[in-house]
Amino acid sequence: MKLKSFVKRFMAVMMAAVLAVSLTACGEDYPVAGEDYILAARAAYVELDSARVDVINDSTGESEQIFIYKYDEVGLMTYSYYAVSGDTVIAQYNNGYEQYTEENGVVTYLDTGDATFTSYSKDVPYPLADEGLIVFYKKAVNTETSYIATNELATEVCHYYDISKLSGVETADGMTGFKVLYYFDADGNLLFLKEVTEITGDDGSITEYSYSIYITQQNEITTVPNFIDITRVQTEEEAGEEV
Repeated sequence: MKLKSFVKRFMAVMMAAVLAVSLTACGEDYPVAGEDYILAARAAYVELDSARVDVINDSTGESEQIFIYKYDEVGLMTYSYYAVSGDTVIAQYNNGYEQYTEENGVVTYLDTGDATFTSYSKDVPYPLADEGLIVFYKKAVNTETSYIATNELATEVCHYYDISKLSGVETADGMTGFKVLYYFDADGNLLFLKEVTEITGDDGSITEYSYSIYITQQNEITTVPNFIDITRVQTEEEAGEEV
């Protein structure tokens, strides 16, 4: 399974990165609760030179996705990605010149000489490093039920989405409800966001999936770790040469 396909399938439950292209706030001239906070957070995120993103399953408290990235002096991205979904565990490391991918213990390798190799940069960011990580699809927000609540310590913004207006956006099968809660500190900086998806089964049963997304170590990453033991793919290559 290719990593992009895995990310797309996994994120369909909690939306985020697969909507990076589709979810924009432009072209609508009516106000939405907390819009200014969200747009500022999106703009600030894409300006970062490095960060760590954790997608945490709120029911277990476990981080089911980890994404760590850093741009070099010319804007080329190095990143590490790790995710677990059911029985599938996948990781990828890409430094702009070579890429290692591991799926359930099997390691594969690509470099710039491979037609399927992709590098990422400030100009062509990896989806999890783009503004779409902080989801905002203005035309589908239900303005009547969404709200903003503020006190001297923090601000909470809640957007309820009209599923019927998510045209052109791939959603999870049976998705009947979706809301996003954003939490900002007293200075308007994003603390984290929570995405809650409601899935209705064929039997009418309703299951709720809640994920919190934290962006930490902002502009503090000096070295991007590689979650993959690359000696395994090197050993396989060497073994192939000996045959």
